Order: sequence, then structure tokens, then C-alpha cells
Amino acid sequence: MTTTATMIGKVREQFLTALDDTQVSTELLRQLVDAAQQCPGVMDTHEVDGITRAIDVDPVSWNSDYFSRQKFFATRNFSKERLEHLIQVRDVFRQRNEKGFTPTIAASPTRKAPMKSASFDYQPSSNLKQFVDDGDLLTIRTAMRMELNDRRLDGAELHAALAWVKGSVSGIFEAVSEGAFAREPIADHNQWTEDYYDLQVTYLKTNFSEKRFLHLIEVREHLRNSAVKGFASTKSTEPNKASGIHSAPPAAQAPSANSRQSIPGGAAERNPAFKAALLIGGAIAAVVVFLVALVR
Repeated sequence: MTTTATMIGKVREQFLTALDDTQVSTELLRQLVDAAQQCPGVMDTHEVDGITRAIDVDPVSWNSDYFSRQKFFATRNFSKERLEHLIQVRDVFRQRNEKGFTPTIAASPTRKAPMKSASFDYQPSSNLKQFVDDGDLLTIRTAMRMELNDRRLDGAELHAALAWVKGSVSGIFEAVSEGAFAREPIADHNQWTEDYYDLQVTYLKTNFSEKRFLHLIEVREHLRNSAVKGFASTKSTEPNKASGIHSAPPAAQAPSANSRQSIPGGAAERNPAFKAALLIGGAIAAVVVFLVALVR
């Protein structure tokens, strides 16, 4: 099992790698710095010593060598101040269209259309495959939860992802259990609201059972079919329906006693910045998975 210290190290390593990804916007990097600050232990207090040099605020001194040195210093002192400075220097280089920093548009990977034999045709996302290959249960489970946030995926593809992971990773699912933070799912569709979904994500974190994951897929499909904002499909093959997104029917939005419980964990995983990072993939997506895994 990956330790907290190891995951913090991975967050730092992957964030510094993401600075070199020209698809990642300045704003997204800033948002992830803010998110990282919410995880105890990820950020260092800003320090300067004989090896870790001070920040130079004069843009005249900024060049690719300076940027590389500051990245190295950040491996020793992963502070908010140093990261924000790196992002600022990077942004200036992007505005100048300097080699290696020129912004590029993140490609939107296409997914195969779901078929009745989806489990046989399924190709895992690079993020999910990476963590399955690494073999750590905590981060694999986190990556699976993040697949639920990929609005390009429909229920059939999520079922296929579940089947693929189940066949690839021994012991991925726990036995179903109930408790104060893992209550029995509700069958009444009228109570399946956005808050209820977030609550079920929190329950899944407590009890990562196949039954709970399947229930989340079902609730997610219900919210998607009800055109609840934040759940609509973003498949590139579909016409743009952004202007047609509307609120769910009153019955689907009516809060219940269960849905009004505190649900910070589930809602946090649907952070728009996290979704944007997952769509880009690579190091920036790995940052999100490790950050989410740290909040458990």
C-alpha cells in the first residue's frame, strides 16, 4: 500500500513534470496549487539556503536555465511561493512563444462507441491503465472513482472499465458493509439528486464494494438522462448541447434527509479543475489522482 509520504512525493514529482506539458494552462496549474494547499503535508514552508536559492523577481533574468534551476529548487523546497513563481515564469515564456513553452490545445481523446460487447472491446484510459500497472489498491480505486467524472463515458463504458479492472486486479473490491459513513443505497429514483450522488461517492470511499460502484453508475446515468448540469455527456461525436442543459425535474432535485448530510469529499472530486486535468491526462491527471487519494 502506498504511504502518505510516498503519495505526497508523487504529487510533487508529477506537478513539476506537468510544468513541461504545453497543454496545461496557467490557470489550471494555479488551481491545482490551491487544491494541493488543502492537503496537509504537500506544501513546504518557503525557505532559502545555500543550495535552494532565492526567487529572482526581475523578468530580465528569466531564461530556460533559470526555470530549470527553480524547478530543481522546488524538489527541495516545494513551497507555494516557489510554485507560483515557476508558473509565473512559465506564463511569461508562453506569452513570448518561447521554444518548449508555446501553448498547445489539449487533444480530446475519442472513446469507442459502446457496444453490447463493451467489456471485450474496452480500452482503458491511460490514467487508469497507469495506476493498474503500478498495482497499488488505493490509487487504483481513486482512479476508478475519477473515471466516474469523465463525462465522455457512458454507463456501458463504465461497466466495461469495472470488468476490466476486476479482471486485472485481485482484491480490488471489498465486501459490502454498512456503517455511519457507508449506508444502504436508496432504490427510490426520486431521491437520486446531485447531493445524493456525492454522498454515495463518500460511501464508496469508506466501503469500496462492487455493489456501491455499480449503484453510482446507475445514479450517474439517471442524472445524465435527467439533464442535470454537470452530468451531461461531452462525447465529441455528439452535437453541442451546452445551451440545452437544464435543471432536473422537481422530483429529481427535491432534497431528502439523506442527501442533505455533509458531503465535502464527493463534491470535491467533481472539482472542474480536476475534470480538466483528467481530460488532458499525463502528469497533470496523476496529480489529481494522488491529491484525491490523500483525502481519505
